[in-house]
Amino acid sequence: MFNPNATTTDDRVRDVISSALASEVELEVHATKQRGHATHIVAGAVHEGVDVVFALGGDGTANEVIQALAGTDVILGVIPGGGANVLARSLGLPNESVAATGMLLDHLRHRRTRRVSLGRAAGRYFGFNAGLGFDAAIVRATEQNVRMKRLLRQGAFVSLGFREWFGGPDRRDPVVFVQLPGGEPRGPYGVTMIGNTDPYTYLGARAFRSTPDASFERGLDLLGVRPVGTAALLRIIAGAFAEGRHVKSRHCDYWRDLPEFTLTATRPQPLMVDGDYAGEHTSVTFQSVPQALTVLAAPPSEAVRSDPPRP
Repeated sequence: MFNPNATTTDDRVRDVISSALASEVELEVHATKQRGHATHIVAGAVHEGVDVVFALGGDGTANEVIQALAGTDVILGVIPGGGANVLARSLGLPNESVAATGMLLDHLRHRRTRRVSLGRAAGRYFGFNAGLGFDAAIVRATEQNVRMKRLLRQGAFVSLGFREWFGGPDRRDPVVFVQLPGGEPRGPYGVTMIGNTDPYTYLGARAFRSTPDASFERGLDLLGVRPVGTAALLRIIAGAFAEGRHVKSRHCDYWRDLPEFTLTATRPQPLMVDGDYAGEHTSVTFQSVPQALTVLAAPPSEAVRSDPPRP
């Protein structure tokens, strides 16, 4: 299954990948036509009894496939074809679709699979990250500026991030609070980021490690950034690019390995899952779903990020 609008592939690349896969498996190729179509295609394939689903596209495509595969025994092979490709790279795959296909086929020949946890929020599963508030507002703005995203790719996130920070309604009046089971509400926070693995995302080859201790083998990690000025925010961002040093900042609260928690807001806030805008909410409960998905990947002890952070 592939997304024909994936930003870093074309017909030639897709033909090479299809030929490689068809040489090893009985292959059916399906193209997605609209948002949500991948979930529909894969749900039908699961019903028909397929063993493996290969998804070529970006993180949004992978997230749609996850919705249909979560809780089943069907194996997912993620082939990077988008901009950031966070899920594929977090599973130790090269950030190039043909090379990643070769590695996935090697995993398939040697029966190398891995069972990983997923997160769940507002009825959606997510593989690597989620957020309520500021970073979700950046995702929302990017989806509303499709032309900018196509022209600037990841540069669009940076540009729109500055626009949201300086012009967004919640910069000086943060409204998001953290509610842990059995605890008192904490906050308010200007930024909240939820990680199911590390890194949280990538900017080019640089890993952005806002939740540096997150792991597919544990619960969810949560970073809350208290109200800060621009200079302090830039220092926190720099720390997230420098092996997660920001978690020691007095402006940050960091919770590890959480099975469940709730974020509330005094007015509706955007939600994003796996870099996908998921509507406006005043209360969202986040849950860790252990052992929810089987992927083609090396065991955790052998898997490394495909683009290690620079010193």
